[in-house]
Amino acid sequence: MTISTQRKMLSARRAAAVAAAALCLAAGCPSCRKRRQNGEPSQQPASAQRGAAITVVASTFPCYDAARAVLGGTLSDGTAQLRLLVKPGAEVHSYDPPPSDIIAIQESDLFIYIGGESDEWIRSVLSGAGSGQTRAIALIDYARTLDEPEFDTDGGAPSGGRIGHQHSGGTENPHEADEHIWTAPDNEIRMVAAVSEALQAAAARKELGQDVSDAFARNAASYCNSVRQAEAALRAAVDAAAERFIVMADRFPFVYFADYYGLDYDAAFSGCSTAVEAGAAVIARLIDTVKAKNLPAVFAIELGNHKLADVVAESAGVPVLILQSVQNVTKDDFAAGETWVSLMERNAEALRSGLR
Repeated sequence: MTISTQRKMLSARRAAAVAAAALCLAAGCPSCRKRRQNGEPSQQPASAQRGAAITVVASTFPCYDAARAVLGGTLSDGTAQLRLLVKPGAEVHSYDPPPSDIIAIQESDLFIYIGGESDEWIRSVLSGAGSGQTRAIALIDYARTLDEPEFDTDGGAPSGGRIGHQHSGGTENPHEADEHIWTAPDNEIRMVAAVSEALQAAAARKELGQDVSDAFARNAASYCNSVRQAEAALRAAVDAAAERFIVMADRFPFVYFADYYGLDYDAAFSGCSTAVEAGAAVIARLIDTVKAKNLPAVFAIELGNHKLADVVAESAGVPVLILQSVQNVTKDDFAAGETWVSLMERNAEALRSGLR
């Protein structure tokens, strides 16, 4: 089964869940009303209460992080409320929206999501909002996009090499665009700029005053400067390496990251793969690559079980290092306020140790 087929099946299941929830809400069933009244655990600051002037909903952590950076002090003073749908520590690809999340999207002033085939279910939610107040932005529409790489599960090399075909807009891309756009610093800056523009427009609609819009613009500029500093640290780590090759004994949500920094790679699975076990030929290929290139480490992503990485690393006699995909974060990292910037700084340290 191809990655595209897996994603379409998952998107269809999500769409069915959304449709069922919408019918439940429309019919006013008791269970949905109870969930609407009680809500579900959210990851917003304690001071952000219902009734804020601007309510923002972010589908995943990269969207949340950009919005949090731009909103800045409006989150602590109660002007803005920010909700993250996919909870810290959760598997992004298996998320199914409960009724409370659908309501939150439809009642928000701004909904931020990545876009792409995995987010097709969101169209049903947005169409259900009717003529309400919801504005939505798909950040893939603002990004430089690349094709998603496919990895031969029979043990061959990755299809198409390390660099896909570049396109300038997600909505007009006739190919299968990889959705992990935020892993490249240039795309992260584009995303923050898009969120800033959308939030400034929301502030204008709410008549919050020019000072609020100006604060959003300043916050965005400041965060983009921090992104550039993290980019420089990553660039220094890559430039210091003689061999710019990584083996990811895991999913590979790093095609933009690898393309941006000129890294070659091999991996067990594509970034959105639902597979958890690799065949013997794939394992042998990864082990052989680590040994042949004398690589000092094997990489894995955060929040995985790392069993495959452990097998490859033990056989090759090297350690496992974590590369943060920033697709989601642990509960502890979320509570600590970790950001795209701080997580990419961890990646710089991992690359300093894991590149030869």
